[in-house]
Amino acid sequence: MDLHHPRPLDATLSVTRAAEVLGVHANTVRAWSDAGRLRYYRINPRGDRRYRQGDLQRFLGGLDAIDQQPRRRGANGMLGAYDANGASGPGGVIAIEDHQAMLSLVGKLSALSGSAIRDALANPGAPLQAAVAVIFETLGVAHASAWRLDGDRLAPVAAAGATRLALAPLPRGFGALGAALADPAGVVDWTTNLTVTTHGGREVACAIMVEGAPWGALLVVPGDSEPPTDAYRDLIRIAATALANIIRAAASAAVVAHQLQRADALRRVTSDIGSRLDLDEILDRVIDHALVLFSADRVAVFLFEEEGRKRMAASRGLSQGWIDAVSAVEGFTLGSAAINSRRPVFAMHYADDPRSGALRAAIVQEGLDTACLAPLLDGDRPEALGLLGVYHDKPRAWTEDELDTMAALAMQASVAIKAAANFAQLATWTAQLQSIQALGARLNRLTSVQEIGAAIATELRQLIDYHNVRVYRLKGDDLIPVAMQGRVGEYLDETPEQLKIGFGVGITGWVAEHRIAQRLDDAATDARAQTIVGTEDDLDESMLLAPMLFEDEVIGVLVLSKLGLRQFRNDDLRLLEIYASLAAQAMANADATQRLHEKSAALEQKVRGQRELLEITESILTTLDLPVLLGTIADRLGDLIGSDNVSIELVDQESNVLAPVIARGADAEYYLQPWANGETGLATWVLEHNQAVRLIDEFDDERVLQPASGPVHGSLVCVPLRAREGAIGVLTMERLGEGRVFSDDEFELVQLFAAQASIALQNAEVHLAVRRHAQTDVLTGLLNHGTFSQQLDALIEADEPFSLVMLDLDRFKPVNDGMGHQAGDLLLRQVAEAIVAASRETDRVFRYGGDEFAVLLPRTDGDHVGPIAERVRAAVKGVVGPSTTWRGLARSLEASAGTASFPVDGARAEEVLLAADRALFVAKRSGGGRVASAAEGLALVGEFTLQTPTPIDPLAVPA
Repeated sequence: MDLHHPRPLDATLSVTRAAEVLGVHANTVRAWSDAGRLRYYRINPRGDRRYRQGDLQRFLGGLDAIDQQPRRRGANGMLGAYDANGASGPGGVIAIEDHQAMLSLVGKLSALSGSAIRDALANPGAPLQAAVAVIFETLGVAHASAWRLDGDRLAPVAAAGATRLALAPLPRGFGALGAALADPAGVVDWTTNLTVTTHGGREVACAIMVEGAPWGALLVVPGDSEPPTDAYRDLIRIAATALANIIRAAASAAVVAHQLQRADALRRVTSDIGSRLDLDEILDRVIDHALVLFSADRVAVFLFEEEGRKRMAASRGLSQGWIDAVSAVEGFTLGSAAINSRRPVFAMHYADDPRSGALRAAIVQEGLDTACLAPLLDGDRPEALGLLGVYHDKPRAWTEDELDTMAALAMQASVAIKAAANFAQLATWTAQLQSIQALGARLNRLTSVQEIGAAIATELRQLIDYHNVRVYRLKGDDLIPVAMQGRVGEYLDETPEQLKIGFGVGITGWVAEHRIAQRLDDAATDARAQTIVGTEDDLDESMLLAPMLFEDEVIGVLVLSKLGLRQFRNDDLRLLEIYASLAAQAMANADATQRLHEKSAALEQKVRGQRELLEITESILTTLDLPVLLGTIADRLGDLIGSDNVSIELVDQESNVLAPVIARGADAEYYLQPWANGETGLATWVLEHNQAVRLIDEFDDERVLQPASGPVHGSLVCVPLRAREGAIGVLTMERLGEGRVFSDDEFELVQLFAAQASIALQNAEVHLAVRRHAQTDVLTGLLNHGTFSQQLDALIEADEPFSLVMLDLDRFKPVNDGMGHQAGDLLLRQVAEAIVAASRETDRVFRYGGDEFAVLLPRTDGDHVGPIAERVRAAVKGVVGPSTTWRGLARSLEASAGTASFPVDGARAEEVLLAADRALFVAKRSGGGRVASAAEGLALVGEFTLQTPTPIDPLAVPA
């Protein structure tokens, strides 16, 4: 102090200056201040202290008055301070011995604070143990220990003196320790039997406050039962404060050590991953370092793809279920929070954190508690390269220092990942230049536009990454897609019809018209672009377009698309322009080759068609079975002239309506649908006009009926099948799709084939009529006796159960004798009609003899034939009678019937026929007008032989 210019009493001094005034160490001043013995003021938010000159002088005055005060030593061996009335307390003065004890304790503990950093680097627990030993020795107590608060438990971290066996963790509220934590501002005097050491009785404890919160507590056992004086309590406070300072110093030492370790670790990380160029190797090293740096249980690196999705690039300790869940999650998550803040973020109890979002179930399943995610940033670009994730299975509170370390690791990883990507890009550019040459050479070896288009769609990805490619050829005023290929859903459903566009229309037409390549970073916002029907209007899409120029003329356009904005670069556009010029040259060469091939193929097709027509004509003219003939015509014609559909329709003789009889091809079911009443179309027009028609595009002709599923484009050939009296049917061939037109030669060949087919059909009809005449009874129209024998043998050969009904008219001869043979013939025809009407659709009815009939019943056994036979017999009886035209002419008509079944009544045709004939004889002999079974005819086995049918009389009048 300057004696010539003394400071005023209200002047304020720093801690250092106050210590000089009082003649003590600065830590002693701080200890007296924390104990409440020395008044001070806070002067700023950092907590810097200032002391008034007057307060310091009054404090010194109190020390000077000690010699005039009575003093005595306390029972615990320490001096106490007493006021004027002999009582100790905060308002009293301090005895010199107490002051010296305070100075001694503070001095020793202050010295420890200075060495705490050095000792903590070698052994983190050493400074605290040394401080407790100093307190134990200086105070002369039986026991001293420091306890750290760990959640709901108190753990012993340093001890000196007598203990109760080994010190073990205690509940937070145990004894004097718990009371001190409950009252952090005081010193607790505890006298219960809940003691820590072997000494019973009294314990003194004080909370150790670090950064304004209880770090733990100091426990002292004086060794006697006397209550502590105020001075003794001050010593305990000073000791607890000194311990807090040592703890802070040791913590600072640990921080410094950790920072040094972190700096060294990051230096090793930088050296390790910075020199590598393989991405997978870099990611593996990043994960290894993260596991060590943060004592992690699991680590993962996510990289972002072009579509914005996360891709698990590398991981350690994580299940496939977790990887799938993270890769698919959308919306706000802990990862997006880290990217938005551009800093690492962490979450303890991750499953309960709102930022877990849709991952909560996966987090629980994986067993994670704490997660820390750091963005992998590409310099100042807003888009992140990916995320680095560190996971712990148990709760872990990340410090700011650890988050800084995480950020530094993520930064080094980002630099290495970007460097690897750049190296890969350089390698890609080199490969692209080589690929352009190789691809151009391959294109020139191809000979068709379709092959070249397919090769472009398949191989262009070696040069440029894209999601969709379209190869357009200019034909007239339209740009037609000859090849296209999509990788993602928005492009997979595109059709050539959707993509077709006019010259000068849309961005594709604009490029063709102006012959200028274009790069669109946002195709949806380009005024020249047109939205394809059925797709999104505002789809985020990037495009590259380059014209294919040959001899300064546009022959097509190459178009590349990719989902997302700004997905292509100028380098990509230059590559596409170079490749488009090579593709144009290849296309032009293919056009010339195609024209030569088409002319050669046309000549070859014409010669082959004429030759095959002769072979086919021979084949169909020798076929007399109508179904076989129709199938042969359709198949052979489809082989001769390529088509998608072939159909044949014939005029039904009864209804005189065109009816489909056979169809081959993709839409066979459609062509086999019958015509509705009054319905007309191209086939009916050809039939009516007896004139062949060829359509370039059936969609443009109103005579063509379009299906309900939608309009169809394609070429049609429809020619009549002719007979002497006119058209008897129609032959139709169809090629689907635009541009697939039947040529003039093919049209001529179809007409020649139809003429030969018409002759074959007429031959088959004549043959069918002859065959029917041979199998049919002329009078009744029923199948005849010969056909009966053939079908009976066929049923036996098939070895399937069937039944037979034999019928014989009773008293038919009087009709012939009394009314004439013309009436008899008419009656036989009506009987035949009645039998057919009473039979089932599957039954077959025959005229067996003169007035004898037979009915074959397939898949009918003996239990069911009787009712059917009775129904047939009753139908015959109903032919004549009062309600018929025969009234008065033929009063009644009866029939007898006999039944038999296979194989019960016979194993061979003769046996079944004999059994039915015997049954019929029984019915006749018993008076007629009834049905008899084969069982009833068994009595005649020994005396009956098969009867010859009654001869059929010639027709009285031609039927």
